[in-house]
Amino acid sequence: MYMTNEKWEQNNQDYLKESYEETGFTAGGYAVRKLICGGCGRVFYTTIYTKKYCHSYWCGNQANNRRQREYRQMRRQDLVCQCCGEKFTPKRADARYCSNACRQKDYRKRVTDAASAQNEHLDKCNVSTK
Repeated sequence: MYMTNEKWEQNNQDYLKESYEETGFTAGGYAVRKLICGGCGRVFYTTIYTKKYCHSYWCGNQANNRRQREYRQMRRQDLVCQCCGEKFTPKRADARYCSNACRQKDYRKRVTDAASAQNEHLDKCNVSTK
């Protein structure tokens, strides 16, 4: 069975740690680096120059998700509630109201406004037909 470099490193962290501490950064002719994982924050040892995560699949995805969440949070700006006019920081990009109460209040206002406009239209039609 074929074993990747990453799998070998995961299985031989003790050997890499000993090599790093004893020989001063070399193991079998390869430079060993001591890193802190960008995903989970654990210390690990590697000979792969471009490696940033102890497990590229789990920790790499975790770090990518964290970066995306922070980026979306930075892009969010304080908005003004369409109902009450208060400033608020939205939890979602498409938020228009500061709370569920304002959302419901605005919905009820729109529904009653539409119903009253329809009644006015019907009243005008009835007056003109008489």
